[in-house]
Amino acid sequence: MLSGAPFKGKFYMITGGGSGLGLEISRRLASYGAGIYILGRDREKLVKAKSLVEESGSECNYFPVDIRDYEDVRKIIDDIFSSSGIDGLVNNAAGNFISRTEDLSMNAFLSVINIVLNGSINITLETGKKWIESGRKGAVVSILTTYAETGSGYVIPSAAAKGGLNAFTRSIAVEWGPKGIRANGIAPGPFKTEGAWKNLIPDQSFEDYLVNKNPMKRLGNTGEISELASFLLSDYSSFINGEVIRIDGGEFLRGSGQFNDLSMLPDDAWEKMRMRKDKK
Repeated sequence: MLSGAPFKGKFYMITGGGSGLGLEISRRLASYGAGIYILGRDREKLVKAKSLVEESGSECNYFPVDIRDYEDVRKIIDDIFSSSGIDGLVNNAAGNFISRTEDLSMNAFLSVINIVLNGSINITLETGKKWIESGRKGAVVSILTTYAETGSGYVIPSAAAKGGLNAFTRSIAVEWGPKGIRANGIAPGPFKTEGAWKNLIPDQSFEDYLVNKNPMKRLGNTGEISELASFLLSDYSSFINGEVIRIDGGEFLRGSGQFNDLSMLPDDAWEKMRMRKDKK
């Protein structure tokens, strides 16, 4: 979608940037000339990620931090803005698992909500304050999910947290838009990342089910998300604000249509229905 070095001289911060989708987004932005800051809890992962990002030729710095801790977040944002500052933020840090809701403890709920919702708000608020104080324009991209709007059984903590982040993203888009700050979201469908598949996919049969019910008959790849995130952070999308873009191969729409499951009918069944109609 982009080419050359559209982000040369700009800096971007990615939470959960030490692995998975966060690392993929960091590398993509770096390949377009951006300076990168990655945040995460695992120092070892961050060190490895820094080397991988810098293979693209851009500088990468890392900060081990638990974004649930507001004071630690504030100190890191102060440090970053005392040097280069940042031009964009990607709220990617997440946690999720499948469980029947009646089996969950409150700690299980909080383990997800405090990272996905509270942590993202901590980072966004502190970054936004710095942008507003300095008059610097900025862009926020939050990684959501297709069920952020509808909810979903068996991932209730994630549904609640992502739903809250969805509302937060759209709300600040309106409030901060006049200040030159855009906020958008990406709602991925089924993407085969290490973390998601480890925590959410019980067996191969469920993966096959996800593939077969998708109109595109495949899973997404993280490069498709990182390219979309890059576009939403770029000046090419300067009039896109408050949007949540689904990237799911049409899975969301396929699930909402009352008769979409007719796709499972074999050809001979369609022929019988056609003949029945012709007899009338």
